[in-house]
Amino acid sequence: MDGSRLEILRVINESPGITVNVIAKALGLAPISVRYHLNLLERDGLIAIKKVRGAVGRPFNTYAITDGGRERLPHSYDLLAERMLTQIKQFASPVQIEMMFRGMAETITAERSRHLAGSTVEEKIDNLVDLLGAKGFLAHWEELNGDYVLKEYNCPYQHVRQNHPEICEMDKQIISNILQAPVELDTCIANGDDCCTYHVRGSTLIPAAKIISR
Repeated sequence: MDGSRLEILRVINESPGITVNVIAKALGLAPISVRYHLNLLERDGLIAIKKVRGAVGRPFNTYAITDGGRERLPHSYDLLAERMLTQIKQFASPVQIEMMFRGMAETITAERSRHLAGSTVEEKIDNLVDLLGAKGFLAHWEELNGDYVLKEYNCPYQHVRQNHPEICEMDKQIISNILQAPVELDTCIANGDDCCTYHVRGSTLIPAAKIISR
């Protein structure tokens, strides 16, 4: 998002019901420039406009942020997650940490895995890519000599992973749960590679059940 629009979102979030002139003064921008950015923010559903009629003069617009707009603001989730994991490690053993991530993967995939029972491998992987996309990954898969290769081109956990590499095990477990097969991590962004590459051998995959009519 454009830096000026992000700053305007921040100001509106801090002062609901704010006007154009107040925003312009707070950011040192010309009111006409602020109006341009506000129009784009409204178009994208990131702010809501309310027309107010004062005691005298013409009506004027006030602005408030929407839930969608709040999602665009910077968050400190990485820092929070890292601090929580650091604290958990003070009293949990490595085995308990591993079990915790496995449990999280199970929670994420349990219902989806049930719905995918009997699906083809390709259908499962397509569904898996959708799941990873919802978690913030840019993922894509390909078939290679009977095996399946899943690539993630970004890592939402990259900063957390620097001090807590165990978090990668959760994604491996998610992929394994959906495909019902062992998964190998061949390359990893956190290790300096261009993408995270997960390899699933075709020989370990269970084909979709065939329905035999009688």
